[in-house]
Amino acid sequence: MVYLQRMMTYIQGDQILSIGFNIILLVAAWMIVHILCKFFVIRIVRRVFFSSQKQGIPLEKDRRIAEKLSNFIPVLTVYYLLQFMPDMPTPWITAIHTLCGILFFIYLSVFFNELLDIINISYVRKAKRKNHSIKGYIQIGKILIHIIAAIMILAVMSNKSPVIIISSLGAAAAVLMLVFQHTLLSLVANVQLSSNDVLQLGDWIEMPDKNLSGEVIDIALHTITIRNWDNTISRIPTKNFLTETYTNWQAMFSSGSRRIMRSIFLDQHSVAFLTQQNLKPVLGLRGVSEPLSQLVDGRDPTGIADSWFIENGLTNLTLFRHYLMTYLAEREDIVKDMYIMVRTLKPSPAGLPLEIYCFTSSTLWMGYENTQSAIFEYIMAISAQFSLRLYQYPAGGDVRYSVGTESPAVFPPPEV
Repeated sequence: MVYLQRMMTYIQGDQILSIGFNIILLVAAWMIVHILCKFFVIRIVRRVFFSSQKQGIPLEKDRRIAEKLSNFIPVLTVYYLLQFMPDMPTPWITAIHTLCGILFFIYLSVFFNELLDIINISYVRKAKRKNHSIKGYIQIGKILIHIIAAIMILAVMSNKSPVIIISSLGAAAAVLMLVFQHTLLSLVANVQLSSNDVLQLGDWIEMPDKNLSGEVIDIALHTITIRNWDNTISRIPTKNFLTETYTNWQAMFSSGSRRIMRSIFLDQHSVAFLTQQNLKPVLGLRGVSEPLSQLVDGRDPTGIADSWFIENGLTNLTLFRHYLMTYLAEREDIVKDMYIMVRTLKPSPAGLPLEIYCFTSSTLWMGYENTQSAIFEYIMAISAQFSLRLYQYPAGGDVRYSVGTESPAVFPPPEV
């Protein structure tokens, strides 16, 4: 004890040794408190914040919160230990107090950022609306926390009131607006997108101008991330969704139906009035009797003269259109209470477009494409029964067949 008292007296007598010894004590206190926090704070956090969780199950949230708490608690310890060191020079005390204040607000901002991240993760896991993202609001909260922390750090460093720091920022408002213009625009865009509920996680969107088509996988403050159907990733600024055109297909999925609007081209020279000759192969088709009966007003079609068809304007294409509408209405994969229409469009040098307009009951890509393909494959195969020819540009085989150097692969449709 005597030796220890002599050593303390000797240290207190030398100012440099006294300052060094006090700093070593502060560093040791910092390390000891930090280690204790690592071991004990996690239990306190679990008991206070997550007491409803099952005991014995390791939680990621309490570990992350405990790590952030263990960072700034030693700062408070060092700050208050300085009160018991009167031999420290005033400049050193001021410098350590300033450093502790800066570290305190830095660690405090990190702690609140971690809380916001935990809130976001918990919302994603527990929210009923899995496709709704609050990440943009979380990032806005982080920006506000960083701004407040920066103001408090400036106040600590300058030893002035935060009100004075805030009032002095008014002179630099124009510069700040210029620096943060993209952040402000993204903030407004994010709030409008979220409040109007026009874009959600999992939505299928298309931006033709940027050649993008895929699923929204992340909605952040500055960017929206899209996974394209070729598994590439694209990031678009949030503000672009207010100034540029894009298509959101989510309403189609919500309606439970998906539209088919596709045309097949017919040879215009194959369109002719009905006759008993070209009516014979049609009468044997299943499903043609009902539309044909409506067109001839219930008469027996086999006993009608050819001139009657001409006088009433009934063509093979007219019968074909009505037959296709009946065919579509009988398919189980076509929605009955939505538009079913078969119509001709404006003729062109490529032929006469015959458009199929209906809605499939499957909104998934594979089911939709299978239904659409089955419909048009049937139309291509059945059109010859109505004495109609499909139009396509001549290929090499057509030219060789026309000059008699090659036999056709299939028989041509019957002449009208």
